[in-house]
Amino acid sequence: MFRPIRILILSLLFLGCVKEIDYKTLTTAFSTDIRGFDPAFATDIRTGKIISLVYDNLVRFDNEMNLVPALTQRWSVDLSGRQYTFIIRNNVHFHDGSLLTVFDIAKSFQRILDPNTASTQTWLLDRITGAKDFMTGKEDSLKGLIISNDSTIVIKLDKPFAPFIQYLAMPAAAIINIKENESLTQTPSGSGPWKLERWERDGEIIFSRNEKYWDNHPKTERMRIRILSEVMTQSAEFEAGSLDILEVPQGEMEYWKQYSYNQLDVDELNIWYIGMNCSRPPFNDMRLRRAMNYAIDREKIIHILLNNSATLANGPLPPQLLHEAGEMHYEYNPNRAIQLLKEAGFDNDLHTELYVAGGSGMFHVLEALQSDWEKVGITVDIKRSDWNVFKTSVREGKPDLYYLDWFADYPDGENFLYPLFHSKESMTKRNRFSDPEIDVIIEKIQQLTNSVERQQLIATANMMVADAAPWVFLWHSKTTYLTREWISGFQPSSIFNANRYMNITKDLPR
Repeated sequence: MFRPIRILILSLLFLGCVKEIDYKTLTTAFSTDIRGFDPAFATDIRTGKIISLVYDNLVRFDNEMNLVPALTQRWSVDLSGRQYTFIIRNNVHFHDGSLLTVFDIAKSFQRILDPNTASTQTWLLDRITGAKDFMTGKEDSLKGLIISNDSTIVIKLDKPFAPFIQYLAMPAAAIINIKENESLTQTPSGSGPWKLERWERDGEIIFSRNEKYWDNHPKTERMRIRILSEVMTQSAEFEAGSLDILEVPQGEMEYWKQYSYNQLDVDELNIWYIGMNCSRPPFNDMRLRRAMNYAIDREKIIHILLNNSATLANGPLPPQLLHEAGEMHYEYNPNRAIQLLKEAGFDNDLHTELYVAGGSGMFHVLEALQSDWEKVGITVDIKRSDWNVFKTSVREGKPDLYYLDWFADYPDGENFLYPLFHSKESMTKRNRFSDPEIDVIIEKIQQLTNSVERQQLIATANMMVADAAPWVFLWHSKTTYLTREWISGFQPSSIFNANRYMNITKDLPR
């Protein structure tokens, strides 16, 4: 949709003339504020992004989604796949000037598992040997967390688990200054490349670069993140020169094509889908579930309603996480959908509900899905509720259908398989899908280190899930960023906590 020009003019008149550019400060915006600076409670993407700026982890993801050393100089895994050894850097200081040691690492991990912390992120570390006893109070230390010397820490797991090393790059596994952990909600206590100057809730977050950072420090002196809830306000501020980077809303893609701002498109690690309750009629019938997929003209929706800001999903996994792309499972084929419906005993008489979290900005898309299903004889009523009611309903297995998305915690196909389709997870939290063969493959993927065999198993699991059709597989969304002409070096990543704004320069355009 085109944004009316008069709205833009009114916005600019309200804001006044273009402001003088502050070349020392990089300015961007979030639509809502963060939860705080405590890694133990970093469960949303925005908060996770900020945690990655002010804290360090043992390892981290670079812009190409590679896992690279951070606080550890190097690491190794023994042949059993259960023991990880980390050699820690000796030149890292927290923002208060104190030296970061292996004891801070051990205590940071213990704090996440400590029931007194009440973190919901214990799943990241509960595979460490002795974690269960520590969490229940049977032991006062973690048996599998061993400080060998001043520069070496060893982590032992109960059994091999390949994604564990990626868990250590997630926000909740950030290393805190344990001596300063009393006020973490308001004030960070990390060693990261950015230091907090000021946080005005629902207003702005201002950072200064850490001049004593152990690695190359950021190129800009300061960074300002403004909290601007209105999309139109963000756009107007960008055009006025008050924002350096803009994340373009899908509804405004066409509008921005008339300008020559620098544009960067990022294929996100996500999937948008319709979950179907596979444990009871009518969606315990695979033929019906497949018909739901064939009935949707996804290409038309992506082109017209999403402004080509998405790619078709061929199963749950984004293409970046598959070494080989298979043939498309569900092309638009309403005749095939009608045939499958008749085979399943449904002939223009299926009536069901689609649960949606209230305030969805994608309601026009849902109406298009509703229309496509109607054409093959499936009547779908859209039932809207607030997010908390919706989330509870899904967890309790109430909806026959629900509209949701999934964003990667870490760039691994396993992250789109186990949490969503393993029976232990799906049968208790999601759409009640269970397939013992798929369970076995997922469990093997979790044990194998990165290898050709592992990648083949990931592709196989993706194909098997697509064949079983527990979801209507919709699309993987893209994000488009615009930068002003004085910005260079901005390279957004597909994984949310890899963007640390390190190599951006802000200077007069040449």
